[in-house]
Amino acid sequence: MDYIEIAIRFLGSFGLFIFGISLLSSGLQKTAGGRMKRILGNVSKNRFSGVLFGAGVTAAIQSSTATTVMAVGFVNAGIIALPQIVGIVMGANIGSTATSWLVSSVEWSVFLKPDALGAVCAAVGALLLLFSKEKRIKNIGEVIVGFGVLFLGLSQMPAALAPLAQLEVIREFFITMGANPLLGILAGILVTGIIQSSAASIGILQSMAFAGMVPWNAAVYIVLGQNIGTCLTALISSIGTSKNARAASYVHLVYNVIGAAFFCIVAVLFFAFIDPALGKSYITATNISMVHTGYNVLALILLFPFGKLILEIAKKMAGIGKADSLVSDTDLPELDESILETPSYALENSMKAIQKLLNLMRTNLILSVTVFTKKDYKRIVTFWNKSEEIDKVSGKINEFLTKLYNEEISKQESSLLMSFMHVTISLRRINNRTKGIAKLAEDLRSSGIKEQFLGLDDLEDIYRKTVHCYDGMVEALKSRNSYDIIQTMQDADAVVSLREVYKSKQLALASKSTDYTVEVGLMYSEVARHLARIAHNIKSIVEIIPHSENVNGVVNQDEVYDRR
Repeated sequence: MDYIEIAIRFLGSFGLFIFGISLLSSGLQKTAGGRMKRILGNVSKNRFSGVLFGAGVTAAIQSSTATTVMAVGFVNAGIIALPQIVGIVMGANIGSTATSWLVSSVEWSVFLKPDALGAVCAAVGALLLLFSKEKRIKNIGEVIVGFGVLFLGLSQMPAALAPLAQLEVIREFFITMGANPLLGILAGILVTGIIQSSAASIGILQSMAFAGMVPWNAAVYIVLGQNIGTCLTALISSIGTSKNARAASYVHLVYNVIGAAFFCIVAVLFFAFIDPALGKSYITATNISMVHTGYNVLALILLFPFGKLILEIAKKMAGIGKADSLVSDTDLPELDESILETPSYALENSMKAIQKLLNLMRTNLILSVTVFTKKDYKRIVTFWNKSEEIDKVSGKINEFLTKLYNEEISKQESSLLMSFMHVTISLRRINNRTKGIAKLAEDLRSSGIKEQFLGLDDLEDIYRKTVHCYDGMVEALKSRNSYDIIQTMQDADAVVSLREVYKSKQLALASKSTDYTVEVGLMYSEVARHLARIAHNIKSIVEIIPHSENVNGVVNQDEVYDRR
């Protein structure tokens, strides 16, 4: 027996099978990505709708792992609440059974001959990919190619494994797993964990069943282990995320471990006392589908009422307490990379993160001027700490937006993305201006001058108008309304005009007033200049905001780039 040839044939066919699942999943996610938001709105209603969502999405994309990882990412990004994850996980386990029925259909379906069907699907899908220019048709072509490659791999796996059925060592191996439930469960966990796909793991087991290699008891224990092994990817994806995201991945683990433990006890008792002969007889691929589906359906029925308890156990494992409900403005769970493949969510969450940045920036703008005008020097350290946080937050947002830019996004989404990137760059410039004001406050403290300066009232007028302009910009970013954009641009121009008037007044005071201190006057004039430049940055931001009436329209875009 040529083991190298067997290994090459199996690995080749398995590679086709798992690549087909990957293509199928990717194509379906691209096709349905834009509808996710509407579906998730229904998920928020109750746990039962979460079950339906989890089952439907998993059946469609052929991967409970992908569904769970996506759900963990959505929890981390704040798109769905942690309690909603329970229903989604339960449903994902149900949906994962679709792949096993697809594989076993070869045994009972007259029409699903994998070699012929695979060739037809691959050909049709390839034609759509090659000759269609429409993105939606190309995505559909990718789905069809995925089905074709999956079936082609499936058609070859049983034949590749068939020679191994004659080996006594293989038979003894499966007999040992059937006699030792823990060993069978461990094998299922390891195989699924290594290849990161329960669908592929089930496919391998069914291919061995096609070859007459797997007894009933070993198959049952391996299936239980596969359900636990599929949790590994979600656990890995939650590393470095929020406690809520980690708790979401633990929900998946707790649910599957409890279900597997219960049904393992039932299976042991059944094969030991009720029907020992069945346990030693060989199982078919269709029987594996029935076991997989029956186990997941019964687990749902038994554990559905205990959803809150499962959630509480997961929350304790993640170390979630009451204090964890408080989230800082510098925390950015919205920017979870798992949602990059769903641009509509990624853009929406980018705006949430930018809103936090805007809040931080407004606070520091006020703080910088207050420190200068009120001589509140004790708060300078607070300013510099917040200024550093702003730089970090804007850096994280810009990094996320850059990654999103490399994803496949529509022209409309691209326009919005570019405006967001411009916002973060301009806010960094505004932050640099506030740093300049704070530095002037430190210089004023060093000068030792304590009395109020003659130009204070006029400077505070410029400051108030700048803050008003900033608030108008924030509103314009929310509404993307032409009126708000134009009004903010006019307010920015007014700040610049006030600064010119202030400059003229300062020159007049310097030449006429004996109480005028030139050194301090220059500091006040420099603060006014910084505020005017902040107004310019604000105007630059609103000029490039895509209008809600015409999201592809940009106001004076060439002028904006010239001024950079």
